[in-house]
Amino acid sequence: MRDYERELLLNAQHQGYDYDNGRKLSDLELLAKLQHHGAATRLVDFSRNMLVALWFACNSERNKTGLLLGIHWGGISGFEGRPETRNYDAIFGRGDPKQSDEVMNSPKLWHSPVVSKRIAAQSAQFLYSTVINEDAGSLVFVKNAKFLKLIAITPELKERVLVLLENVFDIRQFTLFPDIDGFCYANSVSFESHSNERW
Repeated sequence: MRDYERELLLNAQHQGYDYDNGRKLSDLELLAKLQHHGAATRLVDFSRNMLVALWFACNSERNKTGLLLGIHWGGISGFEGRPETRNYDAIFGRGDPKQSDEVMNSPKLWHSPVVSKRIAAQSAQFLYSTVINEDAGSLVFVKNAKFLKLIAITPELKERVLVLLENVFDIRQFTLFPDIDGFCYANSVSFESHSNERW
């Protein structure tokens, strides 16, 4: 994973994606930006807004039961609203077994600055940890049920919730992806010609 992410960062930097409005992005900021535009990273995208998280749980694989996952602050570490200026190796280690890897024991929370309109619109923050291979996924979680809240959402409920989120809260594809990629997708053959108009 480290080798892949380092290579991803180098390729993105070569393309100039490590700058936002003239400001050079840190490695973690660049990973967040890349992840929000579809690149594979270890960052797991969470939202501080439960309704936004609910939209993602309902919009993904609509014909299958979804899962809304809530994590209590006691089961994670990290900070909101603090910059992360360390480079990739300082955060994730170099793979040397003698070096203590700070992301081993529990997931770390990181609240990215607005390096893309999507991050702002989705109230995004990220969890990361060392990468593991378990039935529950690749993120290390504290094995304590009081820190996790899981809510199953059936396909029937997904349909009803998506209508409610769009009509009452204006949470929909068009508002959650307010960049050119999102605009183009919302105006693609996947949607009806006036589906972005609310009224």
